Amino acid sequence: MQKKNRANYVRLPLEKAYNVRDLGGYPGEKGRATKYHSFLRTDDLSEITTKDKAFLKSYGVTAAIDLRGVEEAEKYPNPFRDDPDVNYINLPFITEGIIDMRKIQIVGFHVPTFYKQLIDSHELVLKIMKFIIAQKGCVLFHCMAGKDRTGVVAMILLGLCGVGREDIIANYQITRTYLKGHVDLHLREELADLEFSRPEWMAEAYDYLMEKYETMEDYLMEVGLSKTEIKKLKRKLI
Repeated sequence: MQKKNRANYVRLPLEKAYNVRDLGGYPGEKGRATKYHSFLRTDDLSEITTKDKAFLKSYGVTAAIDLRGVEEAEKYPNPFRDDPDVNYINLPFITEGIIDMRKIQIVGFHVPTFYKQLIDSHELVLKIMKFIIAQKGCVLFHCMAGKDRTGVVAMILLGLCGVGREDIIANYQITRTYLKGHVDLHLREELADLEFSRPEWMAEAYDYLMEKYETMEDYLMEVGLSKTEIKKLKRKLI
């Protein structure tokens, strides 16, 4: 049996993944802190070492949600895809407007608009949240950079637990710092701005959700979760 790693990390020290972060440690509802070892948001894991993989499993990872499109997931396979100890699922969190950031060719593409489309993709959000609710242990979720699709899911989870707007934005914007020098999306020069994780992008998406749905609980009920399911989801993180 693999020895469990009980240390709490903000960013996990992996060799070949650079934006692997725990959602624990944020002040949330009624002053309670979000739990460590419950959720990890990550970038692409296809190149992680055997040691990295073992570290993640020792940290408690028992489920992995791949938010990328089928083509992305096939080209850059998640190392837990065939692991008997980890419940892996590919749940593409995509819209018609964007499937793979590496292929985007739309000059003037507005990132917050994409985030709003994801927020309003109720069927997709419902599938992701229902899968999470059914899991035990630490749930890892990721896309390619761990910024856009991953960022929206992280916003929903943190927001549900009462984590403040500023902390949600800060959690998002640090991605660029961790990925700079390690990951190149190979975007056209005029699209290079899309590699950033600008705080105003997440601020606009968060404000859109709160103005349209009023609370994160109301949003998730609109998505299709029951009150009981929402409570179960919240208990996983706080």
